[in-house]
Amino acid sequence: MRQTRSNQGPPASRPAACPLVCGTGALLRWFAARFPHAARGAILVMAALLVGAVYNMANPLGIRWHPSPDGRIGIPRAYESRLPQINVDEALSILRSHGAVFVDSRDKKDYDRDHIPGAISFAQRRWVEVWPEMKSQLPPDAAYVLYCYGSHCGLSTRQGKRLLAEGYERLLVLDRGWNGWREAGHPTNRDPNGKAD
Repeated sequence: MRQTRSNQGPPASRPAACPLVCGTGALLRWFAARFPHAARGAILVMAALLVGAVYNMANPLGIRWHPSPDGRIGIPRAYESRLPQINVDEALSILRSHGAVFVDSRDKKDYDRDHIPGAISFAQRRWVEVWPEMKSQLPPDAAYVLYCYGSHCGLSTRQGKRLLAEGYERLLVLDRGWNGWREAGHPTNRDPNGKAD
């Protein structure tokens, strides 16, 4: 029997490719063919993660993926303070010398329970509702000490940044907030004398 000669030439040599890439591609194709609904779900999840990551990067209130200037990780950028901070003893000196208006950024119910003597309530969480009324009570040229619940609260810092945007410049943030003030035994509205000198 006469053998016919194939018109095809020798098989073309495949270009060398990374086994990892080829293997991953083949695995993904197999997964998509075997589990089409799961593959579509995975694509949707990946797309949502990508959109969320882009939004987080563009949003000034987004969460950092690397350490903030003060070394903290995973806190919203809006809570990173670029405002001058003071400790509770410095704040007590300012209070006694009437050198600034104290602003309580906590919720009104917490302010009503107790607060720093003479402080005014300006709940940061209700900024949109309260700001039109508060604006007339806060002269832009006055000095202010803002405080909220504690060291990592962030409400007073956020409020300070909003006030900066409104043209206020003489702003200080109480470093450890209300918790630090009480731990130091300084005077409160309920206990005007306090425990500290």
